[in-house]
Amino acid sequence: MEESEKAYQYLSEQTKKINIALHYTHGDMEKARQMVAGNYDDLYVIKVRFASSTMFGAFLLFFNHIYKIISGLTLILSPSYTLQNINPEWDWIVFEKEIAELMQKGDYDQILAKTFRDKILKSFDIVLLNELARNIELKNEIAIDNLFRKLIQETLALKRVDSLVVYQPTSSLAMELHSVTIPKLQSDVVDGEQVKMPETQPAATGETEYAPQVGVDGVKLIIKSALILSPIKGKHISKLTPGDRVMISIIDTNPQAVKVAQALNAYENETFKPIPARITYVKSIPQKGYKVYGLIAKGIVVDIDEEEENIKVALDPAYAATVQPAEEVKPNYVMITILLLAFGILMGIMYLLLWAK
Repeated sequence: MEESEKAYQYLSEQTKKINIALHYTHGDMEKARQMVAGNYDDLYVIKVRFASSTMFGAFLLFFNHIYKIISGLTLILSPSYTLQNINPEWDWIVFEKEIAELMQKGDYDQILAKTFRDKILKSFDIVLLNELARNIELKNEIAIDNLFRKLIQETLALKRVDSLVVYQPTSSLAMELHSVTIPKLQSDVVDGEQVKMPETQPAATGETEYAPQVGVDGVKLIIKSALILSPIKGKHISKLTPGDRVMISIIDTNPQAVKVAQALNAYENETFKPIPARITYVKSIPQKGYKVYGLIAKGIVVDIDEEEENIKVALDPAYAATVQPAEEVKPNYVMITILLLAFGILMGIMYLLLWAK
């Protein structure tokens, strides 16, 4: 009986972990399983300690390098030199725990810390997030340190700042399970009881049932775009689902769209270049084609109207490599025929030799 209870408890814990991972991978079961197994890290934890002549501080930032978003931020500011005892070289769990314990003692500037936190989050626009991701990918520690030192100086209006920045990979699941300062997911998500939106279906009225709006649900900008086609290796538009990563091209020429494209290195010689987008919504509209929405960065939505219904859409190459099955090996009928003929001739020769004897 005890063994069965242990087995049930283990299964329950694994199910909760899968549900958490599914939330952070936006429903991608394969990535969720890899995350639970410890083989998929979607976050970098950036640990920062800094000091000036009048202020000391430390903060922990969870950066999702997959979706280019800040998943969490915890910080502390104080005129006390004791903050210099916090070491960013520690594992992030220990580093965060030290910050949390100091916060519980109340010996820090809560008002300034809140203002500082709000300003940091506001400063991390699409340009800065992409710069951070690029420097992490290049392992350019000097550039990362300079980025955060400049951010601290400008945000707190400090003339001189000494800083130490260390980053390490982790996962959203680890953040959810082990962070002591980041708000937890609601129980209905962890228990798998959240209400799921219906899958993509043709609209009976011929109108779309969903349209994002700037200022609602974190949407900052909506840009008109078009799908990039790939007649041979692409995915048929009727088979696209939310979560797929496809290649798109911006067709909106307003200054905001150009600025976003430049930040994504997708604008050169006054021409937009293809960029990947994660589909968030796709629906077939009778006699109108398809309506598609996607994300190219946090809060940046692409709005796509596709009139053609029999096309194949180019997938993001990195994404395609993980989802497309290996090319099916087709039998070589010419070689099979040659081998059969050779076998028949060989059998004929052997028969003649035996008959001659």
